[in-house]
Amino acid sequence: MNRLNLLIGSACLLLISIFIPTIKMASTSYDFVFIVDITRSMNTQDYTDNNGGAISRLDKVKQDMISAIQTLPCGSRVGLGLFTERSSALLFSPIEVCSNYSILEDSIQHIDWRMAWVADSNIGRGLYNILKQLKKDFLLSSKLVFFTDGHESPPVNARYQADFADLTTEKLPASWRAGLIVGVGNKALSRIPKYDQDGHQTGFYQVDDVPHASSFGLPEDPSKIKGYIPRNGPWGTEKIVGTEHMSSLREEYLMNLAKAASLNYHRLTDKQLFSEALQTPAFTQSQQRDTSISWLPACLALLLLSYFYLIPIIGRITMLNKDN
Repeated sequence: MNRLNLLIGSACLLLISIFIPTIKMASTSYDFVFIVDITRSMNTQDYTDNNGGAISRLDKVKQDMISAIQTLPCGSRVGLGLFTERSSALLFSPIEVCSNYSILEDSIQHIDWRMAWVADSNIGRGLYNILKQLKKDFLLSSKLVFFTDGHESPPVNARYQADFADLTTEKLPASWRAGLIVGVGNKALSRIPKYDQDGHQTGFYQVDDVPHASSFGLPEDPSKIKGYIPRNGPWGTEKIVGTEHMSSLREEYLMNLAKAASLNYHRLTDKQLFSEALQTPAFTQSQQRDTSISWLPACLALLLLSYFYLIPIIGRITMLNKDN
C-alpha cells in the first residue's frame, strides 16, 4: 500500500472520529439518593483505615461512598443528602456520575457532623421523611441508600414509630425494593467522642450527658415503669442509668426498619461488598443513552499510522536479511 494513501486514510478516519455522531445504545445504569446520618454517634471510631489506625463511622461512610461511585457505570446518577433529628435534607438531586464525579467527590469529602441542625435523632421518622420525598416526580426513579448506625437519642418510644404502610398504595411485586439501609459501625459498645464547636475533641460522652430512656408520650406498658404516676410521672420517678452514652450498631432494629419499608439491608464492612450490594439486579435500570463510537475510527487511524511508520523499518530489515 502506498504510504501517502496510509496518511490520507488515517487523516480521514481522524476527521470521522471527530465529527461522527453519537448513537443510541442500550445500557445498564443505577439511580441512587445517598442519605448520611451525621448525628454524633457517627463520630464513634470503631473502624480502621488501611494503616490500621482508628477512623470514625462517618469517615468510613465517606470513603466507601466515593469508592462505590467510582464503580458505577457511566449514565448512573447519584444524589446526596443528610439526616439528623426527624428529617432528611436533600443537598442535591441525582446527577450523572462520570461527568459530575469531581462535584460528587468534593461534596462527600466536605460532609461534617457540624452540619447537623439538631442533635436529636429519630431514624424511623427520618427514613419515612426521605421515602416520602422520593415520591416526587424528579426522584421517582431513584433508589434510597440510607447510612446510619441505628443509634437514636433520646431513645424512641415504640408507640410513636413511623408507619411505612401508607407510603405504598399501588401493588408491587414482592421482589421490589425502595433501596438499601446500610448499617454502620461495630456491634460492640464504643465510646462516643465529644467535640467543641471548632471540631477539637474534648473527651467522651459520660453517663450524665445523655438520656437513657424515652420520656416522650405515654409508655407502652405502664406496669413495667417503676414509680409510675399517671399524671405527674408517666415514665416513673426513678432515675434510669444505661449505656446510651456509648454506641454500637443497632443491627436488629435497622433490619426491622428495612423490612417495614421494603428496603434491603447491608452492613458496611468492605467497600467491594458494598459496591456489590448497590449493583444488585433489583436496582438495575436499562435505558437508551447516547454513546460515542468515535474510538473505533480513531483506533483504525492509529493502526494505519503505525503501519505507515513500520513500512521503512520492515524494508530495512528485509534488505539486511538479503545482504546476509
